Amino acid sequence: MSISRQMLADQLARYLNHRVSKEELIEWCERTMQEENFENGSVKAIVARIGLMDAENFEITYEDLWGMLKELGYQLRVEVV
Repeated sequence: MSISRQMLADQLARYLNHRVSKEELIEWCERTMQEENFENGSVKAIVARIGLMDAENFEITYEDLWGMLKELGYQLRVEVV
């Protein structure tokens, strides 16, 4: 299966919406790195960057996520409802 930018963006959105924990995000990226097919180099690089992080010492900022999503061709928008 090819890992698409949409699949990665969906996983990042799940993390932002507290549907997965930081540890689960890292574990997903670690498992995903075993895939051989990525839509493009940006997808692979972002998955690798997150997958190599240590969950206990890993802090991901809004700016980090904004930059990753921008690199994938998406915008990060926050709504307060």
